[in-house]
Amino acid sequence: MFTISTAALGFSATAPASRVAPRAGGVQCALPIERSAAIPFLKKPPALDGSMVGDVGFDPLGFTTTITELGGDLNYVREAELMHGRQAMLATVGFVFPALFGKIPVDWAADVSTNPLVAQYQLPDVVLGQLFVSIAVAEGIRASIIYKEDSVPGEHGFDPMGFIPKFCDTPEKMALMKLKELKHGRIAMIAVTGFFFQLQITGSVWPVL
Repeated sequence: MFTISTAALGFSATAPASRVAPRAGGVQCALPIERSAAIPFLKKPPALDGSMVGDVGFDPLGFTTTITELGGDLNYVREAELMHGRQAMLATVGFVFPALFGKIPVDWAADVSTNPLVAQYQLPDVVLGQLFVSIAVAEGIRASIIYKEDSVPGEHGFDPMGFIPKFCDTPEKMALMKLKELKHGRIAMIAVTGFFFQLQITGSVWPVL
């Protein structure tokens, strides 16, 4: 994963730098070193050429370089990032909604906590079974799409409300919407991590709850 922190690092400037290269006749000249737009004091990762939506050269640990050197595909890594981001956005709602609005009005939820970290262990077996089956079906359908050679990361044909024809009817609008989703997903992954630790330590997600 390119990293969830990229959403918070919106640097776009390229820091000047140089390296010395030999020339004919023993004369040396300074050649520019391309720096990361996100972290100007680091070199730009060679695998991140800016062609992917949301790529600002943020990869301080060199994951993308290692993946490409081992013959991996960055499209699959982007697919994983998008899936984690989407799940984190749903999880963010799951942390906040029950405490603010209560539980859904069904019998089996009566003994389930509004704390999501506790509630996951209190779900009835029937509900838990349905959850696992639903996840398996969804992942099976996704797997049948993402391993195709021409698959686009994150595009699974899921648009039940028809937002794409209405709001993404040009390539520019689609690219902008993909960037917004990516940034929201990255922020959500950071937020969920904060929710988890704060809820574990303090018992509440202050100041929201």
